[in-house]
Amino acid sequence: MKKKKRSFWERYAYKQLSKNVRTQQDDNLSILSDQEKEALRKIRISTYLKAGLAGALGIVLLYVPYHIFGETLFPKRDIWIPIYEDYMSLEIEFLIYSIVLVFIEIWYLTLINIQAVDRIAKACGCLNPNDSNFEEKVDSLIKVGLEKKHKELVKVGINPYEGLSKWGVVAFQIVVKMKAAISGFIWKIFVSKILGRYAFRMIVDVLGAPIYAAWNIYASRKVMNEARVRVMAPPLINNFSLQLESEFKGNEEFQSIIYPTLQAISVSKRSFHYNHFLLATSLLTRFDIEVQTDPDYDRDFLKKVDELSPEIQKAVSKLIVFGILIDGGLSQIEKRSLIRLKKEGVLPYSLDEVKVWSNNYFEGKGMNDLLEN
Repeated sequence: MKKKKRSFWERYAYKQLSKNVRTQQDDNLSILSDQEKEALRKIRISTYLKAGLAGALGIVLLYVPYHIFGETLFPKRDIWIPIYEDYMSLEIEFLIYSIVLVFIEIWYLTLINIQAVDRIAKACGCLNPNDSNFEEKVDSLIKVGLEKKHKELVKVGINPYEGLSKWGVVAFQIVVKMKAAISGFIWKIFVSKILGRYAFRMIVDVLGAPIYAAWNIYASRKVMNEARVRVMAPPLINNFSLQLESEFKGNEEFQSIIYPTLQAISVSKRSFHYNHFLLATSLLTRFDIEVQTDPDYDRDFLKKVDELSPEIQKAVSKLIVFGILIDGGLSQIEKRSLIRLKKEGVLPYSLDEVKVWSNNYFEGKGMNDLLEN
């Protein structure tokens, strides 16, 4: 099969990530030294400043010329709209100008995100050119920098959108993408109310800059967090899989719950994540389980955990928590799920315990408290 040609950004990211690599032993990747933490802190601050400035400057450059020069630069033109069957007054030049500015901002944000991922990878020393999986690791980091979804989970039959209709998935994604625009609109209404109905329109528009700056910072934060946990997760996944293999190799009861447990973890996230793919492939390989692209799932599986033997119940609870934590965050939905599973007796761990383990993992202290529990 012919290999797909890399895009410009993929080639640039590959070039950056493949040169001047600094390596260390895999087992040390999940533990961050003080030097590495300081390097990551500097990368974070630098990226935040660049991303925030891009968002704020984009709004200023969009609205200041628009309000100062008005129809001199951006005249209104009557355009015939066939569907509308009438003329509509549109500012075509302003629309084109807006698109150009958005394109430039996206281009710049992509650049700083790739650079941030590259600097994080090198600060942690996670890339080894002699590693047989070097190309795979570089490609996964490229996807992080370009904010591409890691949909490899589909290859092993795990679907995070299980239970949602196609329209439900579309609606879910639209809401995620519309957050910045919606919050900007709400902010403008708020500013207008505070300043009064006679406030200068330019002031109202320009005061939306902090909102877009904040969303850019949030987006860059997600990219950097993703790169960070992508670096630290593989050795933890390997160690955890080895632990489960040593305890349950040949145990048919445990093997029977691997697929439904992995699916339960994925559904709790409602998103594709490469670390979940690594966890799934590691377990399926170690337990010699045949990959199923469309396995049958028992939606009531978690309600039946108490029917399993005590040692398998403990393994399931540990696997669920590990899977939820391995992508580096605890959403409000996941917190509510953990509380519910605790009440239902599926999990023996409290939310406070899980929060501590999550923080320790992200801060580079490993997950020994969970794995040895």
